[in-house]
Amino acid sequence: MNDITKSIGIALSGGGIRAAIFHLGVLKYMAENKMLGRIARISSVSGASLAIGLIYSHNSLRWPTDNEYTNTALPKIRDVLVKHNIPKIAVFRLLYSPYLWNKKVNLLSKVISDHWGITGSIMNIGETPKWYINCTTYETGKRFRFSQCDMGDYTIGYIRNPQVSLSDAISASAGFPIFIGPYCLKTNQNWEKSQYVNEGEHNYNGTYLHLWDGGVYDNLGIESVFKPDNGGQLCEGVDFIVVSNASASIMNENRTTGFSHKKLKRLLEISRDQNQALRSRMLIEYIRRTQKGVYLKIGRSAQFITSKSGANGELSKYLTGKCISDDEAEKVRDYKTTLNRPSEEDFDLILRHGYEVAMCTYMCYQ
Repeated sequence: MNDITKSIGIALSGGGIRAAIFHLGVLKYMAENKMLGRIARISSVSGASLAIGLIYSHNSLRWPTDNEYTNTALPKIRDVLVKHNIPKIAVFRLLYSPYLWNKKVNLLSKVISDHWGITGSIMNIGETPKWYINCTTYETGKRFRFSQCDMGDYTIGYIRNPQVSLSDAISASAGFPIFIGPYCLKTNQNWEKSQYVNEGEHNYNGTYLHLWDGGVYDNLGIESVFKPDNGGQLCEGVDFIVVSNASASIMNENRTTGFSHKKLKRLLEISRDQNQALRSRMLIEYIRRTQKGVYLKIGRSAQFITSKSGANGELSKYLTGKCISDDEAEKVRDYKTTLNRPSEEDFDLILRHGYEVAMCTYMCYQ
């Protein structure tokens, strides 16, 4: 990872504001170690899409240099996140504009544009690194992606040079089912057939596509940087993969009688957790075999990482003395998956944990 010739692909998971801040901490460690300029591809889901959108929006729609990120963009982002409570603002607007009830994803887009400063079109951001904003197509059940050069899923096809605002694409990626709802995209455009589509798959003729949270399909968002074919391989132009997983841990829960949205959410979480577990095991096996990546998981303390890695006593003592405790790491792991405004203390703790997980994993495994 310290080889300056390596091109890095990063996959950043969903997980609301918890994930956004954790990933910002991971990127802070990468910036301090002169890695941001080597990132060739970014793949983001939900909360991670919000984090990357904030980085671009607070750095003139350019990917920052290491110094710009640490000294300019990150302090601005912290200030924005701890000041504005996005859900509260959105609910207040719903009270005065009830017609937006069935367009909550559009409302989210408007609120993050007005209060977080996420503006501009996805076409306006720099060409490198290539950024993939992941969603889930309801109609096809496939991954829908927005990027600087195109948007689409492989069964429907792709539209070149998408005329979509950055806040809309990010809100579609974060449109959690039940609570936020889908982003509606008209299909009356010129869709180019994908070279990967099988005969008979390119047959959707509806007027709209409905895009949900990218975490429904894959909460790790790895497909834009890593392909699982033939035991796994990195995507073109990527020599090293960094996967940052800030997904919520699924806990035991007693079932009550009757219907509720909470039960539907629980079933979705179970399905997503199993899908993620399979992808994680495959990815970790690839990293162990090839040494071409790192897997960073929220909630892992310095003590856990040093113990699992077999780090020598001196390094273990240094890292466990420098980093947050096991209890604090668990507190970050269990932070709720919401877009609510974090306190300054919570922001700093989650950011620090992301930084330390990256630092400990790198130092112990490289």
